[in-house]
Amino acid sequence: MKKVIFSVVALAVASVAMAQSPATNDTGAREAVQVAQIPGSAMGANTGESIQNGANNAVQVRQAGTSQSALTDQNGTANLARVMQTGNVNGNQALSGQLNFAEVEQTGFNNQSTIFQEGDYNNAMIDQNNDNDTAANRAMIMQGNANQAEENAATIEQDGEDNSAYTLQTWDNSDASTVQSGSGNISEINQNAGPEDSQGQFAIVSQTGVDNESRVDQDNAAGSDARNVALTSQLGSNNQAEQIQSANGSVGNRGQINQGANGGVTVSSDAFARFNEVSGFDTSVVNSIPTEDSESGVAFQNQSGDDNDAFIGQASSVAGSNNAAQIQEGNGNSAFITQSFLAVGGTDNIGRQMQTGDNNNAGLNQDGADHRSLQSQSGAGNTAVASQAGMGNNSNMFQTGAGSYGQTLQHGENNVALLTQRDGQSYTVLQNQGVFTPGVGGNQADILQEGPLGTGTQTGFIQVTPQGVTAPHSVSSFSLAPIN
Repeated sequence: MKKVIFSVVALAVASVAMAQSPATNDTGAREAVQVAQIPGSAMGANTGESIQNGANNAVQVRQAGTSQSALTDQNGTANLARVMQTGNVNGNQALSGQLNFAEVEQTGFNNQSTIFQEGDYNNAMIDQNNDNDTAANRAMIMQGNANQAEENAATIEQDGEDNSAYTLQTWDNSDASTVQSGSGNISEINQNAGPEDSQGQFAIVSQTGVDNESRVDQDNAAGSDARNVALTSQLGSNNQAEQIQSANGSVGNRGQINQGANGGVTVSSDAFARFNEVSGFDTSVVNSIPTEDSESGVAFQNQSGDDNDAFIGQASSVAGSNNAAQIQEGNGNSAFITQSFLAVGGTDNIGRQMQTGDNNNAGLNQDGADHRSLQSQSGAGNTAVASQAGMGNNSNMFQTGAGSYGQTLQHGENNVALLTQRDGQSYTVLQNQGVFTPGVGGNQADILQEGPLGTGTQTGFIQVTPQGVTAPHSVSSFSLAPIN
């Protein structure tokens, strides 16, 4: 059995500073360059520099107010760029867009870019490179209107063919970074912090390979006294990822999707605590992770409330169909999924965790092929732990009410387990423990423990269906007005 290795690194973004100074970027991504004033120009003047080489390039820059800076550098054929910085800070048009930076760098063929910023202290940078001259990269950054959008920072970097990126940030103190390499990647980040002087959001998306899609949507209101954190990293082919961390003032949520490890995996302390529960229950799972690309994986996270923590890690040594979904509502919930770490694994695993209420914990680890698992918890203070290895395992777990603890362990072939607990129950299922060789047989288990509101019936083993990912926003093509 191939060991599962996790690099226990504290998630740095969980402790990011609660406020930004102008032109900072908690994502650590490369920032826009502020163009120095030409000697002899007036104090507080807007600055800019545009460099174009090649054929059919076009650039358009509009700036209003003072202390704005724009830099565009285009090489190649048929590049387009538009930078517009304006706004109305505290009702004073003369101060609009104060200290905004904007930078566009494009090399190759058919690249497009647009940056639009309003407010103060915004920072945007787009870097595109396409040397294949067969397709077009597109990028769009829009930061703030309404109550302006002070202290935002957005970075998009693209390389290869058919990449498309879209970032929209409104209102205070948001960070976003998108890095794409390869062909056919699409990424969307949509963040809305609100209200005025709120701590905002945090997002990082990095994609490498072919045909990846990603979508991050974070939304706050009514206070927003802490930052949500969303991280997505994908390697390989045909990966999809979606992270949504709800509205209605939800704060302090941490979501992370990692499909295909590239070196050590950074895991937050709360999510790693769920892994410790799994590895403590199943000692064959140890704290290490292989460095493999992921293929055909789908991951989905949806969190509501405050201080929820979710982690998905999928890796595959062979082509497969891993699928994971995490949905959490309430406060203080923590969920952890890892899938497909055996050398022969990586096919048809599906994991799904659903938690409602407060302080529920769920941990799941699946190896091999053809696994299905469903963990559903309702109420508060429930814990679900499952670990599966081999082929053909099916584990489903339902817990309703409060204070239930359920755990199932399955090694080998053709095991099936269903555990239903309704209120304050405790049960452990062990099937073919420590047996990983073929032909060990097919065990089954059906356990029901009731408390208040129990029905006294079991309906059989549930077939877990995949969770789809909403298609990201595709950046539309645009044309610049004629430049006179």
